[in-house]
Amino acid sequence: MRKLSSVIEPGGPESLPTAPAAARRAITPGVLIASVLAAAIAGGVVAAGVTLAILHQQSRTNPQRVDLSSGVTIREEDATMQVAQKAAPAVVSIVTHPATMSHGAGFLVTSDGYVVTNIGVVANAQTLAVLISGDSRAHDARLVDYDCGTGLAVLKVDGVSNLPTLTFDSASTLAPGQIVVLVGGPIADPEATTRGVISALHAMVTVDAATGGAATQMSDLIRTDAGIDPGVSGGPLLNVGGHVVGVAMAATSQGRATGLAIPAGDVQPEVEEIVQGSGLVVPSLGAQTLEVSVGTAAIQNSVAGAQITAVDPGGPASLAGLRPGDVITQLDDQRLDDAHPLGQVLRTRFRPEQRVTVSYARAGSSGQVQLTLLGAHPACR
Repeated sequence: MRKLSSVIEPGGPESLPTAPAAARRAITPGVLIASVLAAAIAGGVVAAGVTLAILHQQSRTNPQRVDLSSGVTIREEDATMQVAQKAAPAVVSIVTHPATMSHGAGFLVTSDGYVVTNIGVVANAQTLAVLISGDSRAHDARLVDYDCGTGLAVLKVDGVSNLPTLTFDSASTLAPGQIVVLVGGPIADPEATTRGVISALHAMVTVDAATGGAATQMSDLIRTDAGIDPGVSGGPLLNVGGHVVGVAMAATSQGRATGLAIPAGDVQPEVEEIVQGSGLVVPSLGAQTLEVSVGTAAIQNSVAGAQITAVDPGGPASLAGLRPGDVITQLDDQRLDDAHPLGQVLRTRFRPEQRVTVSYARAGSSGQVQLTLLGAHPACR
């Protein structure tokens, strides 16, 4: 029986029935992975719940300790090792083979072989294989579905069962300074298991393209100092309770490596939809946008939100009179800001064919329009 979390027990056909069933078979252009994914993320693109009650900071000459409020005290290093040891069997290595072999990481979310990773790990891949902890064989894998907007990719290994799994913790309780543990796959370097802290939430980053194309803006990311290199990119970022709070992403921004993770709350609903076999469909305004952060808006004396860069002819935004340069500031009663970027709000609060009121700013004035959201597979630009 497939196991993702207590939320679902999925069944049904694959979300992409045309995906190649045979492993190691070249992924066809129809899958889009050889072209559209390359511009999505460079080098590798859910909030924590169970946290230890009291974190006692001591001097640098003494080890930091964690009080569980139960009379039991453990060292922080012990907690990290326990999380890593428990999670490691469910963490896999993903081997891709275009012209040269490379690898990243992922983690099992169902006992019959669904694997979550980030889209940069599988970008441009012609074949995919997964190495499972404790198994000497390389298992062929296929891409089931993906979302360039969140950076999510879901793979499937066929012919397996009773595999260990990890669960998401998507409660909105992450905080800067919180301890996180990053676990790499079976063929990762020994240093792949690392402890770090969350340095920032809701990060908005322009990620360099993998193959010299246009850079991609991504928002609502977790920034961490846990060491994220390409070998562990796609692996789980865990809280001290052993639950996945993010999907690790090794990326470069303005030529510099940066440690990022996709929050569990942004991808868990999509993973559930993909595993249930219904096909990934997200609400769309029919417009391309760039996020304007609160800080950027203050510097430019403008407004925060999502600035329209292009509208699809005949799409909802175009028909409602929205045009490039407009800044969308609110959908219904949800205001857009760094913690609530447009893509996240659309995916988590709305559904296709829903009627929505869009508030926007244009040339110093504001306005509202109503439109009906489209339902479409996430686009890669």
